[in-house]
Amino acid sequence: MLKISNSERIKSLHYLSSKSIKSNLRMKLKSTLLILLFVTFNLYAQTKPATYQITGQAIETVSGKSIPYATVTLQNDSAKTIKKISTDVSGKFSVLVSDKRKYSLIFSAIGYTESHQKVDITELKTDLGAVKMNEGVALKEVAVTAQKPLVKVDVDKISYSIESDPDSKTSTGLEILRKVPLITVDGDENVTLNGQSNYKVLVNGKSSSMMSKNFKEVIKSMPANTIKDIEVITNPSSKYDAEGVGGIINIITVKKSLNGYNGSVSGGFDSYGSANGSLYLTTKVNKFGFSGRYSINQYKQPNSSNNSTRENYLPSATEQYYTNQKGGSNNKGLSHNFNGEASYDLDSLNLISASFWGYLADNKSTGTSSTEILNKQNVRTGYFDQLNSGNYKYGSISGNIDYQRTFKKPDKSFTISYKLDNNPYTYDYNTETQNMFQYAGYKQHSTTDEFTREQTLQIDYYDPLSKLHQIECGIKAIYRQNNSNSDAFLFDNSANAWTQDLNRSNELDYKQTILGVYAGYVLKLKKFSFKTGLRGELTWNDATSTSVRDTSFTNKLQNVVPYFTFSYQLKPGNTIKASYTQRLYRPGIWFLNPYKNDMDRLDIYYGNPSLKSEVAHSFELGYNTFTPKFNLGLTGTAAFTNNSIEQVSTMSANNIRNTTYENIGKDMRIGLNTYFSYRPSSKFNIGYNGGVYYAQLEATSNGVLIKNDGFNFRHSLNTRIELWKNGAVNANYGLYTSSIQLQGKSSSYTYTSIGLSQYFLKKKLSLNLSVNNPLTKEQKYINDYITPDYMMHNEYLRQSRSLRASLTYNFGKMDTTVKKARRGIQNDDAKSGGGSGN
Repeated sequence: MLKISNSERIKSLHYLSSKSIKSNLRMKLKSTLLILLFVTFNLYAQTKPATYQITGQAIETVSGKSIPYATVTLQNDSAKTIKKISTDVSGKFSVLVSDKRKYSLIFSAIGYTESHQKVDITELKTDLGAVKMNEGVALKEVAVTAQKPLVKVDVDKISYSIESDPDSKTSTGLEILRKVPLITVDGDENVTLNGQSNYKVLVNGKSSSMMSKNFKEVIKSMPANTIKDIEVITNPSSKYDAEGVGGIINIITVKKSLNGYNGSVSGGFDSYGSANGSLYLTTKVNKFGFSGRYSINQYKQPNSSNNSTRENYLPSATEQYYTNQKGGSNNKGLSHNFNGEASYDLDSLNLISASFWGYLADNKSTGTSSTEILNKQNVRTGYFDQLNSGNYKYGSISGNIDYQRTFKKPDKSFTISYKLDNNPYTYDYNTETQNMFQYAGYKQHSTTDEFTREQTLQIDYYDPLSKLHQIECGIKAIYRQNNSNSDAFLFDNSANAWTQDLNRSNELDYKQTILGVYAGYVLKLKKFSFKTGLRGELTWNDATSTSVRDTSFTNKLQNVVPYFTFSYQLKPGNTIKASYTQRLYRPGIWFLNPYKNDMDRLDIYYGNPSLKSEVAHSFELGYNTFTPKFNLGLTGTAAFTNNSIEQVSTMSANNIRNTTYENIGKDMRIGLNTYFSYRPSSKFNIGYNGGVYYAQLEATSNGVLIKNDGFNFRHSLNTRIELWKNGAVNANYGLYTSSIQLQGKSSSYTYTSIGLSQYFLKKKLSLNLSVNNPLTKEQKYINDYITPDYMMHNEYLRQSRSLRASLTYNFGKMDTTVKKARRGIQNDDAKSGGGSGN
């Protein structure tokens, strides 16, 4: 047999790498990503070092049955954990080591006491044979020692254990997030859950405005070793507000009682000229703990262009039949992100914790456009240029305080929580027309000053009665105050002064009070789990809109929301589940504010203060199989509603498009989501996240029936491989087709990214480089709108290729975060979006 030395292998590796790179240069640009993936597979296969193998099988002591998916922890003779693996479905395992020495193996599984095995490696292969484990959990004083599996499927959620993943010591939270079932991270680091972007983010079960609005920036600045688990809840139970989000991502942070400090500092930039930096520090001294984080981001977006064509079908629009518009814009801004947490242990059973967080941003935009109006014979009947400039200031400042009473009975808890949110928003913009032809020009200055305050009081009680039965209940009160004051001023050339335009000024005072009560029950048998609950909500709305025509409304809504989930374990690692619930969508202030945004006089947006909450029926059927190397999830979803809030646009006789929102929609959506990941070793993994959806929408507006339906698809593929010591390469690809809207469809798009990570100074310092969309300099986004009144085709072109770099340094003497209450406030009931077209 021909033997190859290590030096010859290295030469061969260098030769093949060089050959592959040269081959890449000759291939077409669109094949670059596929070649990279092919090369990384081959490089990985050729860089395996010589190893020693330890094998065996975990079995029950009494029955002799195998124990599937038990966790095997390998430690050296200094009790340092080297790696963790899981046994397969038959209880067998194989672990590789690189040195001849003494090791310890710790076997753990839910429902079994730990088993310890010593092994002295002297041969290439060591077979331990049958490793016996006893049923039951051994208690040592008040501590239970157990090794967690990577993935756990519960009756209503999927949990990914970051603590059990060896990569957590060298990865960011965003990198680990790519491995979590049903979560997708695209090339622009945008996160979707179950194919949707309208999910809720919780931290230790609490709502976080900062996370919800700035999730990707926050999660990528967090070291993965500060996170304990990531929970994915695709169909929230009755304890959550009855809001129809696509799901919930719950970030469970590490809670340790060590004294000391830990922190990190990082900075980065991209080729657009954007830059960012952050500082994180956590400390705990005896009973008191505190952590804080601050980040700053200077944002720049290069010039983008827009081109739209509109046809007016109204019989009176023969002289204003075509409207063609071309323009461009750029944006820049500065944002500040901060949060802090503190806790104090009154004693072993009573805890007081508090937290605050905030996000403040100041963005500026400028733009120009040229508008041409033509008659049916394509003869110009009007023309003007327009100059726009705007300054947006917005943010969120929030805080909460919790009191938690725990009991000697594990997991039993009683919690009282209070939460305060403040969300300021101001908008100042100027519009001026020039070079007019048969068009009345104007110069306008508009201001909008908004403020939302939300106060929440909540009481929760949870009691695991036994291994079979669990109950939970609670009460919650929310009081929201929304105030918006908008003014518009026109420049009077004859008087050379600004005058207020009362027709474009408006003041909105909107108050909402919500009282909710919930109760839930869980039954857990050996293979079968059932969870049910009921939530009752009363909502009082009171609004006054003051303008040239004053309007006001008051209404009271009552909703009873049921929840059911069934789960059955076909065999270890294979679970099927079904669920049903009702969810509510409450309109936010952008949907309600009747102020007319006419920055573009031919395209006006305004809200509707008479909107009511949507009521949606949601069904889910899923199958999941998880093994140490391969994970697969299939989830079928269906949802329908009869009073959905839809954006509706109509055309007026003077060629002005008016867009607002109405409760007129019948919305039905069905879909199939697919997730799989393959991880043959700790150095390589590949994952896929995809889905196919069908939407059918119908509404009647002004006596006219509007219908639209169709399919859309999403596919994303990601891979990561460690090619050398302390270094890794990752690649991502995604394809999203057009999504269906009531009066048209949105744009499809694709993305690619290639990244490189390198660690220094015993992995305390990390350097990350990435190229987004390396094959595409610019991306075109196309949106089409088709109504009985008009047809509009819009093309938006922006730069997509960018280079990003970041540097992070971790310091400190411990690895901990502040202890917090187990249960707290989650306000996830308001429908987000709108924006009056901004």
